[in-house]
Amino acid sequence: MEAAGLYSRALEAGRQLPDLGAKDLASVNRALGDVWYRASEYRKAAECYAAAQALVADDRIEQAGLMLKLSYVEEKLGKFPEALRYTERARDLLGGVSGREAARLLAESTSWCAQLYHFEGRNTEAIEWAERGVAEAKAADDKNWLGESYYVMAAANAQLGKEGAQALMERSLEAFQASGNLARQAGVVLNLGAVCHWEGRWDEALAFYERAREANLKVGNPVGAGAARVNMGEILTDRGEWAEAEALLLEALPLWKASQYRYFLAACLAPLGRVSLRLGRFDEALARLEESKAHFLHVGAEEEVPAVDARIAECYVEMGRLDDALAMVGELLGRLQDSKAVARMAPLLQRMQGHALMKQGDLWGARDALDASLAAARERHDRFEAALTMLSLIELDRLEGVEPPIEMQDESRSLLASLKVRAVPPVPVPVQ
Repeated sequence: MEAAGLYSRALEAGRQLPDLGAKDLASVNRALGDVWYRASEYRKAAECYAAAQALVADDRIEQAGLMLKLSYVEEKLGKFPEALRYTERARDLLGGVSGREAARLLAESTSWCAQLYHFEGRNTEAIEWAERGVAEAKAADDKNWLGESYYVMAAANAQLGKEGAQALMERSLEAFQASGNLARQAGVVLNLGAVCHWEGRWDEALAFYERAREANLKVGNPVGAGAARVNMGEILTDRGEWAEAEALLLEALPLWKASQYRYFLAACLAPLGRVSLRLGRFDEALARLEESKAHFLHVGAEEEVPAVDARIAECYVEMGRLDDALAMVGELLGRLQDSKAVARMAPLLQRMQGHALMKQGDLWGARDALDASLAAARERHDRFEAALTMLSLIELDRLEGVEPPIEMQDESRSLLASLKVRAVPPVPVPVQ
């Protein structure tokens, strides 16, 4: 905020100097935009970048750089199509332009395209663009955008369930250390936490998240610090530390609302909905989940929606809206072969199908659904989902008057203990 005040004073003084060049004023407008962007004041940042554009209309390289900055703003405001259009316009401006700065901006635009595709859940395309970004960054000798491209490759591979994500993320960190970019080092540490999270190494994930939160606060990045809080809240939710998770998530929520960063607003509301569900506040849970879904749809992040829909179905089961739950789960499972986002949620969806059928008294149908859930969890190496489904199968055995296999009881207990889970949601019983 102090920097914004000083840049604003510089612009006010500069406008009174008739001999001052337009490029000088443009550079200060751009710097002021960067400050507002860092402070999560995205509308103000866009105004500064637009003002800078008007001062360098005949400079293709400067225009391309400002187009990319406007693309960053649009992404933060949840307008992915607009962000991609600005990036495409930047690439068009760079066509046929030679020189070191043009090569650097080309590498930046390619890497940023990869990130936008990743944010939209189009991870195969993201990897293709990131591989191009690596080649262009090496050609431009730009360690910063080399780090960004490796980062996208790591995150996209992790979400696709491919091996090597952590090694790629560590390459990204090395590149940012070589470039001296402390802000992105903090971001990569955050995502190393995410890789550990996805792989079920929750203690390591929490350590990375806390380290990332501190690093982001140190460089003045409230968005990165808030993202770390959201990710920590997700792990605490899964561990059954629901009051602690809610406190962390509610601490981060005002940032996303104030900055209008809709993607993370949605990402924060989704686990808050789960916490409300676990604490028995069903109407609040459903409202939070529906709001999360609306924000994801607004920003074009359709690949995030199946995970929220799965939790809405879970909410329906707990509320006794069994027909609604089965209809939603059935529609999602109908897209199982065509959507990787749905496939990731298969263990939960099939378990919710089993729970709804259990409540309806269809124990045979429930067993088929739960067996499919356990198989899907094992295929995805998802220890937490596997443990929850085993608990459901154990309860189903007891409902049928069968002694649950001791091996399954031991395995479920061992898995939950290894993840340090304190509490789990209850398994439903047939409605009397």
